[in-house]
Amino acid sequence: MPRIIASTYEILEEIGEGGGGKVYLGRHTRLDKTIVIKEDKRSLTASPEVLRREVDALKNLSHTYIPQVYDFVEEDGIVYTVMDYIEGESLDKPLKRGERLEQKRVVKWACELLEALSYLHAYPPYGILHSDIKPANIMITPQDDIRLIDFNIALAMKEDGAVLVGRSMGYASPEHYGDDYTGSGLTQRTGTYRAGTVRRTTRSASSRVSSSSMSGGKMIKLDVRSDIYSLGATLYHLLTGVRPPAKAVEVPPISAFTERNISPALAAIVEKAMAPDPDLRYQSANEMLDAFRRLRRDDPRARRRRRNMFAAFAATFALLLIGGALTYVGLHQMERSQNAARLASQSARALRDGDPLRAVNLAMEALPERGALDPPDNTDAQRALANALGIYDMSAGYKAHAVLPLPATPVNAGLSPNGQYAVALADNHFHLFDTDSGREIAALEAEPSPLSGYVFRDDDIMLYAGANGLSAYSFAENRTLWSNGQPATSVVLSADGGTVATVCKDASEAFLCDSRTGDVRHTISFEGRRQRVEANETFSRSTGVLFAIDAGGTWLAASFDDGSVSLFGAESGEIWNLLPASDYTVFEGGFIRGLFAYVANRTNGESQLVLFSMSQRDAMSAQSPNPMHLQIDGAGICLSSVTSLNRLDPETFAETPLAYTMSDIVSYLRAGNLTLVQTASGGCALFDENAVAIADFTRDAAIDFAGVAGDYVLFANRDTPSLQILRSERRAEAHLFSYDSLYRHTQAHVTADRSSAMLVSPIGFQIIHPDGAVYASQELPDMEQMYKQEYQRNKGMETLACTYNDGTVRRYSAFDGGFLSSAEGPAPDPNIYQIFETDDYRVELPFRETPEIHNRKTGRLLYTLELDGIVSDVIQLDDKLVILYNSASFDSATFENRSAVYVDADGRILADLPQLCDILPDRTLIFDDGIGNLRQGRLYNLDELRALGRDYQAAH
Repeated sequence: MPRIIASTYEILEEIGEGGGGKVYLGRHTRLDKTIVIKEDKRSLTASPEVLRREVDALKNLSHTYIPQVYDFVEEDGIVYTVMDYIEGESLDKPLKRGERLEQKRVVKWACELLEALSYLHAYPPYGILHSDIKPANIMITPQDDIRLIDFNIALAMKEDGAVLVGRSMGYASPEHYGDDYTGSGLTQRTGTYRAGTVRRTTRSASSRVSSSSMSGGKMIKLDVRSDIYSLGATLYHLLTGVRPPAKAVEVPPISAFTERNISPALAAIVEKAMAPDPDLRYQSANEMLDAFRRLRRDDPRARRRRRNMFAAFAATFALLLIGGALTYVGLHQMERSQNAARLASQSARALRDGDPLRAVNLAMEALPERGALDPPDNTDAQRALANALGIYDMSAGYKAHAVLPLPATPVNAGLSPNGQYAVALADNHFHLFDTDSGREIAALEAEPSPLSGYVFRDDDIMLYAGANGLSAYSFAENRTLWSNGQPATSVVLSADGGTVATVCKDASEAFLCDSRTGDVRHTISFEGRRQRVEANETFSRSTGVLFAIDAGGTWLAASFDDGSVSLFGAESGEIWNLLPASDYTVFEGGFIRGLFAYVANRTNGESQLVLFSMSQRDAMSAQSPNPMHLQIDGAGICLSSVTSLNRLDPETFAETPLAYTMSDIVSYLRAGNLTLVQTASGGCALFDENAVAIADFTRDAAIDFAGVAGDYVLFANRDTPSLQILRSERRAEAHLFSYDSLYRHTQAHVTADRSSAMLVSPIGFQIIHPDGAVYASQELPDMEQMYKQEYQRNKGMETLACTYNDGTVRRYSAFDGGFLSSAEGPAPDPNIYQIFETDDYRVELPFRETPEIHNRKTGRLLYTLELDGIVSDVIQLDDKLVILYNSASFDSATFENRSAVYVDADGRILADLPQLCDILPDRTLIFDDGIGNLRQGRLYNLDELRALGRDYQAAH
């Protein structure tokens, strides 16, 4: 049986073991992504609050040379680090094999490591020490770049540093052992030790980020210079092939390794980094990086050679100057390329986090106007800028609009009924924002509880649990209109908007108040019972506690901590006990048209649905072995179970489907005709009135709170102090064709004259006109023998060519759907899933393997391309390719994702083209949103992208 960590990370196999624990290859079950899981059995001494703060910092690291850390999990006394799987091998492997590493490779790796350390040491608020830099913690990718791994050693950070939990002999600085050489004047180059030089004491760190080391009962501070020493020791090993001794004063000088012919300038950098006296080391990663960048200029052999050559003759000196200039240009280009790659990665991360403005700014920074000596423009940055601008996203759906910062992580969040305003409870305040501009309007002090709620009386007035009791705030007037002084946390509104019901935490009574004045109309006694109190649960703002009021404000429903449910008559004083004390723990319910409906869930997953007639005072119930979730909207009772969500008419009990998913529904929101659904696997999708998924919002971060209203969608999670706002875009200017969204198809093509379009399904096709009218419909014969379907344009003819396993090719007209011809041909290669050919390329799809792109004339393999789907078409533009593919979304059973990539001759992706389905001969791009619309767009060159980026920055 697979071993699962934290219900999310599956251990596949052990791939390594060290003194502190084991390393496993694993799988992120929600993202279906290969990961690395490292266990560390050493105990942590930090408090949970400090550990959580540091874990959040490490999870948010984003740098080219640092793998993404997903999580730190503690189970059964073992700490597990979950991070990206890095293809390649660690640097200790070639050292163990006795390989001699070229000095230029070591210099390149050193620069990359220093960039990573510079990022870590400057990371807000206090910086992060790695504290265990060594060859085994440095991965080399197939591209010969490094990745700095293993952050278990730097877990428990605090304002003045981290608690050290280990050290590696030979690579650890003297401070790691409690040895203090400060002021001794000792450098590694001297190789001498004077008695009394070393002190074991406690001292303060001289740098911004530091940590503590214990030795013999004494404490000494580590700081960024300790990482500098460890990096120097690592470089020493790579250059000499010999691991340094544990004591810094016993390290032989690099000049002793004469057979290695190590550059004196390079040796001087490493020896300075390994100085026993930390004051004589480089004081920052940036300072050491600058030394490497000046390496060529400072090398004594290079200086001596320049002097001799200058003295010999001017021509040779001129050549030397040219060579030096080329070296400078090379270093300059390397630095610019590395910086561009880092910025492109950060831009992609910002866009995934829902912050398009930051994504555009980072991508633009990675694509400055090129000078004569600058490297070629970074293709990753070009791709990131196009994605951040959204110029190829032609869907009329919800796009990243803004990220609204909060002073602390939220415990509740949502939108106003029209979507104009966003609300978040954080830091004991309700923070109110204008969703369009992103401007914070007000911060209202709340009742100090994570249960403090709010409700909108209309688009302008918000009723909330304030510090002075139930309160009303007007957005139009930007002020609190009244506070009734009656403490409250839960706040619910009657359907007619006239009455608001409140209860404060686990109080034994509730209050029904006038929603316009706050005056208390009725006090409802719970007869000694109390509601269960716990922190807010996810997504739908439900706490699992039932608290509801009927449309006229005369009946109140409540669940209690003993598992009972009762109705209270505000005017009659009646109490109807619908459910006696029970082992049910989670309740949801509400009133609609003379009915009170609720569901009760047990911890083992069993549930019960109850429909109670208020007039007849009788109930119907149904049991289920699975959890159920219930909400009331204006049209009926919305009820989910397992993977389906349906609306139940309260009078006829007719069911209307609202959503279908591929994994269990855990929560949902209703807004007008739209339904926002979250599933157990973390997927999140938006469904229209036909239960068709029209948007997939699945993302890396968990969705703990959400809202959908008007043109806006809101997402938030408890670990991030911000709100993500998405806004609907219509794309009317790009509209080309309409079609019936219920006709499922895998391909869509538009004729060159734009007179008709062909929708191709696995069993046939339709020909449609621009208004969506179906001109022709055709079922294809022998579908079980179909090898591929390919849309072809040739000298004014546009056809659908259907190739069968026996080599037969049948052609159909793309204009009227008529059968044109049938011809015999060679049978397809059974080892190749599909083949696509263009003027210069042959694209092969081996079954269940990545696409292979070959030179069509020579057959030479040019590159392979990792795609999350199956290739459906290949189109050549100049020497570049557009490769179209299909893939299913994470959770929706109906939503299909059509996408494409624009690839240069070297296999580098220049742009993502989501929902692209066709390219016309005039290079017009055709996009299919999968829900009834074909739209048109075009490709942009880099200069146009830069101009669009500048316009976007100016507008925001």
